[in-house]
Amino acid sequence: MKLLAIVGTNADFSFNRLLCQFIAKRFGDKAEIEVAEIGDLPAFYKEGQADARVTAWREKVDQADGLIIATPEYDHAIPAALKSALEWLGSHAGSKVMAYKPVCVVGVSLGGQGASRAQEDAREILLAPDMTANVLPGNELLIGRAYSSFDKESGDLVDEASIAQLDKVMEAFFAFVDQAKK
Repeated sequence: MKLLAIVGTNADFSFNRLLCQFIAKRFGDKAEIEVAEIGDLPAFYKEGQADARVTAWREKVDQADGLIIATPEYDHAIPAALKSALEWLGSHAGSKVMAYKPVCVVGVSLGGQGASRAQEDAREILLAPDMTANVLPGNELLIGRAYSSFDKESGDLVDEASIAQLDKVMEAFFAFVDQAKK
């Protein structure tokens, strides 16, 4: 199984990047998990043409059996960079790579709500007619209070309750991806 763990921001530092790296390390024996960055993608606009970076992005997404999108929350929504990266994948942009693609949405925030609103925003976008992704239902990973949830030296997730929830979500996602491949 090949999964793409997408860092949902173009920020230089992100706890969501640390989460993607932790997921790749913790579950590397269950799947090939590549951490993908979106910071180099150009901003999407309807009349825009896909350049080499966008083409490579689409190919990477297309080749993955499933996506894990880790999003921070900016003003109750996903970051503009993530919205733009997703737009390049939509059918309105000439791409159909998201059609029925299994996706798991997770998030980390500095506050206590664990990027809950951004995760809901991402799910709505992924379920839109131009995307039609197959979003993992009934599973949430809401990691709040990021500074105390991650080890400052290793960058690993250390909050035991969050790790237990992550294990449940990833177990469900592995089964979800397997089911989609049948």
